[in-house]
Amino acid sequence: MRLDAAEGVAPDGWDDRLCAMGGTIHHSTAWARYIQAADRNARPRFLDWVGSDGKAAGMALAFHVRSGRAWLAPWTGRLVLDSTPAVSAGDEAALADFLKAVEGYARQAACVELTVGSSASRRGGPELEGLGFEMIARREFVLDLQRSEDELWQTLEYKRRKNIKKAARQGVSLTDLSGEGGAAELRRLQIESGQRIARRGGRDIGRKGIRAADPVLVLMESGLARLVGAVADGEVVSAGLFTCFNGLVYHMLSGHSRKGLEVQAPTLLLWETIRRYKQEGARWFNLSGCKVEAADPGSPEHGVYEYKKAFGGECVECASGRKILRPGAHWLVRVVRGLLGR
Repeated sequence: MRLDAAEGVAPDGWDDRLCAMGGTIHHSTAWARYIQAADRNARPRFLDWVGSDGKAAGMALAFHVRSGRAWLAPWTGRLVLDSTPAVSAGDEAALADFLKAVEGYARQAACVELTVGSSASRRGGPELEGLGFEMIARREFVLDLQRSEDELWQTLEYKRRKNIKKAARQGVSLTDLSGEGGAAELRRLQIESGQRIARRGGRDIGRKGIRAADPVLVLMESGLARLVGAVADGEVVSAGLFTCFNGLVYHMLSGHSRKGLEVQAPTLLLWETIRRYKQEGARWFNLSGCKVEAADPGSPEHGVYEYKKAFGGECVECASGRKILRPGAHWLVRVVRGLLGR
């Protein structure tokens, strides 16, 4: 087996091969463009795990990220995968071997650390742990859209069904948002949500360092994303960004105003979007997830956990991992950033 790495530009037919291997949006060419738009210091690496017969047994998208400061760049290299690599079905050893090769590639590139995320991924925990990664346990919530609409409705918690009906009675309607105006509505609502989350001790999801062109436009222009808004009294009070790739819908981003929460707009938006994607032939709907600690009632993310769980989907155990490859350089950067107040 060998690892082939294409820097910057994906090999021909990448997305088609990725679909055949069961891959997700997080290893696609559209995702590479999106991350580049969001972080100018991220350089995509399209990784093929190739067998002796010349056929790929695994595929992954990684990003080589360095500091924008030239003097700090050699000490801050990170290789980041937003999701566990896709591997051929039935080859149990392929993932561990592939991840070991990815680590070797990161070391050759003088990376200080390697991070493997777990978005839309059920695999990777044992393999990452076996390679000595620092583990971060997560849960995601996935609905099977191959069930009937009535079955999906009945799996919803009673309170959510009641809230959907309440939103409809109060005249909440849905609309597709597009272009820069749509992206601006999403960001406005994210800032409102972020402020509420931060007040209760959670992570502020409001966007920082806004650039001229919003990165979500890249996903929307790819044809793989949809930005849906909920309107009450002529105002967009809730918005959600969803991607659909290889039959899997992934709930990427959302934001809600206080009024939106009062009229239950987010729940109506999610339910109607689930129905819409089902009608269009999608097979799975991933509401995304949270850390396992969110199941604790004392966690600031507990409300998010309970909300996603109430939609009745499968609770999928996921595992992200992080490994320091150059401890000395990692320590030095921490000291420097501490002195700079960053």
